Amino acid sequence: MSIVVGVAPSHCSRAAVELGVLLARSYAQDLVLASVTSAGWPGGPGGVDGEYQRFLGAAAEASLVEAQSRIPDDITVRTRVHRAASARRGLLDVCEDAGAVRLVVGSAGDEDEARDREAAPGIALGSVSLGLLQSAELPVAIAPHGFTVAPDARLSRVTAAFSGSDTSGELVLGAAAIAADSGAAFRVASFHTRPRGLLGAAIGFQAEDAVIAEWEAVIRDRSEGLLAEVAAFAQPPANVELALGAGTDWHSALRAIPWGDAEVLLVGSSSLGALARISLGSHATKILRHAPVPVVMVPRRATERYTEQAAAQLGE
Repeated sequence: MSIVVGVAPSHCSRAAVELGVLLARSYAQDLVLASVTSAGWPGGPGGVDGEYQRFLGAAAEASLVEAQSRIPDDITVRTRVHRAASARRGLLDVCEDAGAVRLVVGSAGDEDEARDREAAPGIALGSVSLGLLQSAELPVAIAPHGFTVAPDARLSRVTAAFSGSDTSGELVLGAAAIAADSGAAFRVASFHTRPRGLLGAAIGFQAEDAVIAEWEAVIRDRSEGLLAEVAAFAQPPANVELALGAGTDWHSALRAIPWGDAEVLLVGSSSLGALARISLGSHATKILRHAPVPVVMVPRRATERYTEQAAAQLGE
């Protein structure tokens, strides 16, 4: 098994490589740096000739050499250039061949431009990353621009986003088992926005307060039941806690709770998605785009595997 990192030819993939190293060290996995040459990435006319293919291949090799130079000595790494009809298809092919347990990619767009934008969203989805989220059958981890950790860092905490649904609860239990495997702390987190205006004007601010208080009470009650199950694991995570993030928008709601430098946020697939694949619901999309830490999107089939790990911890 391994962790595959997508390295885009002629583009900076530093954040994705940093995240790949963090996950590989935390889960004792090998690292595969993969660069796909195709008409879709980095782009070019259809029916490219041999000369252009050689150009793409050289660019991919150069990007892999640069990425490999950032890998610490304690990580076993190999590189691969793969030709495919698209970057999305090529990366999924490499994941299948390598027996990958995670696919890691970076945020879309130019890193320097993103750094200059004020209050920039955590993660921007491009055509490649969006296509991966719609097609993947394994967890896809996305690193925000500028993500970096200490050279010897391990996962400090895994936070699982909890919506209150049964499916989301299954992900929470599975995420707790994954956190325990890496020796990381674990946290359940729920988020809501509280825009002053339309809701308050329609039902009154006191009624709005009551709605929010009821929501928080329901989330706390359901979360405490899940955390009680986590505490019963044969090997529970190092530390377990609950956090609620509220704000006037998703950017502030995500930042209303503290985050660590070596932390990831797990977000589950919408129950309305295609079988076993990731479908981004409205809340999942907003959480992804405003997350201050790397996000691991988990398709339903992977959630089932997580649930099996949780059941094993509970002796079921």
